[in-house]
Amino acid sequence: MKHTRPPLLVLPLALLTVSVLGCRAAERAAPAPLFVDPNYHGSCDPEVVWNPDTQRYYLYYTARRATRQNATYVGTPIGVVSSADLLDWRFEGYCDFTDPATVKHTGRPDMPITFWAPGITRVGDTLHMFVTHKDNADPPWGGKGVIRHYTAPLGDPVKGWTLADPPEFTQPDPIDATIVFDQATNKHRAYYRVGNAGGIQWAESKDLRAWTNRGRVKGDVNTLGKERFGYQEAPYVFRFADAWWMLTDPHEGLAVYRSDDGVAWTLNNTLLADGSDRPMDATMARHPSVLVTTGRALLFYHCEPNRVYGRGAPGPEQRTVEQKKSVLQVAELKLIDGKLEASRDLRLDGRAD
Repeated sequence: MKHTRPPLLVLPLALLTVSVLGCRAAERAAPAPLFVDPNYHGSCDPEVVWNPDTQRYYLYYTARRATRQNATYVGTPIGVVSSADLLDWRFEGYCDFTDPATVKHTGRPDMPITFWAPGITRVGDTLHMFVTHKDNADPPWGGKGVIRHYTAPLGDPVKGWTLADPPEFTQPDPIDATIVFDQATNKHRAYYRVGNAGGIQWAESKDLRAWTNRGRVKGDVNTLGKERFGYQEAPYVFRFADAWWMLTDPHEGLAVYRSDDGVAWTLNNTLLADGSDRPMDATMARHPSVLVTTGRALLFYHCEPNRVYGRGAPGPEQRTVEQKKSVLQVAELKLIDGKLEASRDLRLDGRAD
């Protein structure tokens, strides 16, 4: 989730808008849904990167296998779509990962191993992906996993991923890494969820390879947030409006935390706990990421529009195919009276400036 900023556009997450300077091209409403995986209709966990080599945005996502009767959430690859204008998207296939344990199994919609939730940053001419990996596809969740670090050259952002190392993040079962760069400390930061009630934790690195674990993030995330929501996953951190922000997914919409330094966090708001009347956007927002550009913050998330939530809802292996389908959507974040709010009424002009 994470990034070094592109030329004019900031942060590598990308999908929609970038506008507001000079004359505008004709605006049009952001597509809804933004994208649906063409094989199994299970797009989720979005992450977008600007690629200056190809002059395109690349949206990476977990490709769940929603139209299968079982093993929907495991055996999943990382899918990729790209766009030159943040409005029209082209399916590029699934990532290949060169790794002694996985090289024969990647790049396909069905695998005997599992990848989830890519977190990506660009440094120079190299892309770095920190992705949740499980060495099996045992339903429903594949057991404990690790976060693996892969790199790819800008010229080969789909098939060029090579194992760098498994970073020594806090165990057990770390998932959902987001990577940011803090200019104040000249260090990269990783935020991620740890299993066995480990909560949301973080680590720091000067080079994306040697990491110092800092333990649970300070402030409200693991205290007031735990009391308010109970469970939280998918932490996503970004810089916007002169502050650091963290979004988490507590399965009650999105929790919002604010920080001056990216270390101590205060609960700010909750977002998109209800659905909308946009196509395939009928339930709460899940697993967020954000692109900040030209003063605007674009929120990408997945939605399971037919899923039943709450007590008594069917478990992962009992859900119907329709209940398991997920799509990618986009909204805009705005700071209003000190609170981060989200608007699904987003119009884009297709400019990349």
